[in-house]
Amino acid sequence: MEFITVVKQVGMLAIIMLLGFLVVKTGYVEAKHKDSISKLIVKLILPCLIISSISKENFEASRLGELGLVCLLSLVCIATMFGVGVITGKLLRVPRATEAAHQLMSCLGNVIFMGYPIIVATYGNQGFFYAIIYWLLNDLFMWTVGVFLMSKNGSDKKESFAKKLLNPNTISFGIAILMFFFQIKLPPVVNEAATSIGGLTTALSMIFIGMTLATVDVKKTLKKWWIFVIAPLKLVIMPVAFLFLFKAFGIPEIILGVVVLEAAMPAQTVLTILAHEHGADYEYTAVGLFITTIASLVTLPLVCYLLQNLV
Repeated sequence: MEFITVVKQVGMLAIIMLLGFLVVKTGYVEAKHKDSISKLIVKLILPCLIISSISKENFEASRLGELGLVCLLSLVCIATMFGVGVITGKLLRVPRATEAAHQLMSCLGNVIFMGYPIIVATYGNQGFFYAIIYWLLNDLFMWTVGVFLMSKNGSDKKESFAKKLLNPNTISFGIAILMFFFQIKLPPVVNEAATSIGGLTTALSMIFIGMTLATVDVKKTLKKWWIFVIAPLKLVIMPVAFLFLFKAFGIPEIILGVVVLEAAMPAQTVLTILAHEHGADYEYTAVGLFITTIASLVTLPLVCYLLQNLV
């Protein structure tokens, strides 16, 4: 079941990405329009996704212990993988212009669009609840540390960091967290509208990435061979290390499985859009996303198999 789910998710993303690639390569749509799609995703669609996804979850005080454990393990995974990205960046002498993209690709995964279907199929609604926590921390890291690093290393330095950090996504993230803890719900009509708009994230993100790949000199970008070091670390080596570490500490099976699977997801789709918005190396993130997404067709079933037989 898990293998079929993985194949379907990767196949769907690959098809949408291919369509974005083809509309530019064939001249059906001009490449410059990807800039407008990027802004639409960052400034409208993602805020709707964040608020509609988080605010609809029910907060239960009785589960604070579980929440705390999931938060701790998620932070351990994200921080450790980020550290690996920093260390490999230094060891491999990754250029400064690509450094932020390299570090962030090493720790931030596609925990929603690929993660959720796989986790629900494997662990049900309880697993989905834990996956929400990992996603919150994953995205909080992206919209704070990620924005800071890309602003710092990117070419777009016209705006102050404070202005870039205070963006529609961090604002909507803060609002959504308050709504979650105080159980404030959107009016049904507003919630349906926000959910529908947020649901466009997957398709438009993959179309944008496909359009970006159509304008990228792939041969030139593939010379940045560091992606072939990060990919196995992100997809297999680190998740398996977390599996054995958490198992040694007696972490409950479902919590362990969800956190390890989320850590094993391919690169975050929104990173390419963020890199593009902040003048960082978006070509590197686009190619990295393509490589890790395709590779995950093999690596995710492997991680699922290990979880089923070793936990």
